Amino acid sequence: MINTCLISQSKELEAFTRNYILESGNETSIKHFERISTVRVFKNRQGDMIGGYSLNTRLPIRYFEDIPKTTILPSFVTQSINVIETGGLWINREVNQFYRGVILLYSLWDIHQSKKKYIVSGAKHPKIAKIQSLVFPHKLYEGPVKNAQYACIFYAKRGYLPTQALIIISKYWIIEPLKSLTFHCKNIMKKPIKNIENNLKN
Repeated sequence: MINTCLISQSKELEAFTRNYILESGNETSIKHFERISTVRVFKNRQGDMIGGYSLNTRLPIRYFEDIPKTTILPSFVTQSINVIETGGLWINREVNQFYRGVILLYSLWDIHQSKKKYIVSGAKHPKIAKIQSLVFPHKLYEGPVKNAQYACIFYAKRGYLPTQALIIISKYWIIEPLKSLTFHCKNIMKKPIKNIENNLKN
């Protein structure tokens, strides 16, 4: 069982920032989380933070600020008024696949509630960018930015939210549990097979 709430107090934002840096490896100032529109955390029964994310509709949109000015971009980038950016996602390593799915689906609900037409996200690690490409069909920019040697920035339209939800449900509630079950079954079967082999040898 997990609980969730929005946070805005400095003490809570400090804890959120520490956890985000620890779990993601990205150095981000608390000032960023103080400025943006939404910071949501998830807590276990003991009240400890186990995950969270941030969303932002306030200008400037950070991802757009990172893109080199010489890059040719869609018109919605220059307007920015109908955009929500995702970020600040972190989930404790001990959280199981089911609740990982819950956290990600909750983020889609918050995005839906914003009524914004365009959803923007990004990553500064190629492996994470590869995962994000599964739920964000359009790439805005890939290459160096002012604060990192690599960044990949994606976007999707609001109408793509149901598809994103299906991808998350498939991955975290079906595919990953089946992988774990298969692995567990293989380990169970190894022991009797090994005993049979030893008996045959004797």
